[in-house]
Amino acid sequence: MRIGILGGGLSGLGLQRFLKHESEVLEKQERVGGLCRTFYKDGFCYDIGGHILFSKDDRITAFTRDILGENINNCRRNNKILYKGRYVKYPFENGLGMLDKEDIFECLLGYLNNGHSDPCNFEEWILHAFGDGISEKYLIPYNRKIWKAPLKEMGMEWVERIPKPPLEDVIKSAVGIETEGYTHQLFFDYPSYGGIEALVKAIIEKDAEITTGYEVKKISRKGRGYIVSDGTTEKEYDRIVLTIPIKEAIQCIADVPENVLRAAAALRHNSVRIVLVGVNNESLLDKTAVYIPDPSVAAHRICYMGSFSRSNVPAGKSSLVAEISTYKGHEFHEMSDASLMEIVASDLDRLGVIRKNEITAADITNIEYGYIVYDLKCTANLDKVKGYLSSMGIEMLGRFGEFDYINMDEVIRRSMSMAKRLNGIE
Repeated sequence: MRIGILGGGLSGLGLQRFLKHESEVLEKQERVGGLCRTFYKDGFCYDIGGHILFSKDDRITAFTRDILGENINNCRRNNKILYKGRYVKYPFENGLGMLDKEDIFECLLGYLNNGHSDPCNFEEWILHAFGDGISEKYLIPYNRKIWKAPLKEMGMEWVERIPKPPLEDVIKSAVGIETEGYTHQLFFDYPSYGGIEALVKAIIEKDAEITTGYEVKKISRKGRGYIVSDGTTEKEYDRIVLTIPIKEAIQCIADVPENVLRAAAALRHNSVRIVLVGVNNESLLDKTAVYIPDPSVAAHRICYMGSFSRSNVPAGKSSLVAEISTYKGHEFHEMSDASLMEIVASDLDRLGVIRKNEITAADITNIEYGYIVYDLKCTANLDKVKGYLSSMGIEMLGRFGEFDYINMDEVIRRSMSMAKRLNGIE
């Protein structure tokens, strides 16, 4: 059986590695990697945000460590939340003891005396899970920055990604006893050299059939198989797997019912603009990431690339990447790179993270598909699109192929699972 894999990100390349059937990856860009690409500027190396390798599934950890071999750096998380000018331990509920006493009281009271009823949307879920204090001081303003949407208009399909802390931990934190949250990601791996793209390169086997610069424009059935075309060259497969955005894939198929097209068009996503800032000192090496709920600051998160691996920065220097989510029509989406860079640099200077005169390198990478926005109609619309594609026998895989907000470890796990199923098909 010959399988066409549409999209050369982590999910498509992972699937190809695990398949026993003949397969070909078709990638629109001139290089593979998707969201796991790494970029270089003036000796600085940076990823599309803070990519780290961790998993509750020992099989995934064993796999990534095996293929990276000696090219692996073992790290301990040192994330902070910049709140009222101070660096509070991450997650917020584990850093309550670092707040002003009035803030501590309001957070603890809200958590212990939580009268919020069962939730019907994401904002109500936050309040129901964490109470007024923690929600209003951190979780609600921070999530508004990421999603660029009213949280009352978002669903709860993905909230299992946000663990609810044990009562004991919240009380300990409030009285100043050291606690750790999200312990499954307290320690993580990262490539020693080559950024997160080193993982992608390690996944690709020497004889892998990969075609880059191939933009899929048409998908059609031919007997029991499929024809894929870029408008010039046709390729024929027995099965196809979509890892490209499902919203784009549906446009490549002729005679799709109008209600399915409307459902696909209604699926919402945010883009992300990644701003590299390199400085002429080593001041940006003491943290892994900083979360910024302040709505007056453009970035929702900054990641210190040298803390993942010193090879990401030149000797004597350090860097961060600022992540800014946008959507078409938003002011940050339409803003020029130069204007956005000025805003980010000014924000960082105002916050005391860096001084503008320390900057020696700057770069911006714009990513169209960054975050899935789970609005209240997302599940119903997605079911229509997936149902139609399934009726055509088309497989879907990956964050935007399935339209599901999943981490790298889950992408690899699903690639393994799909390969196992397809390997059993003659």
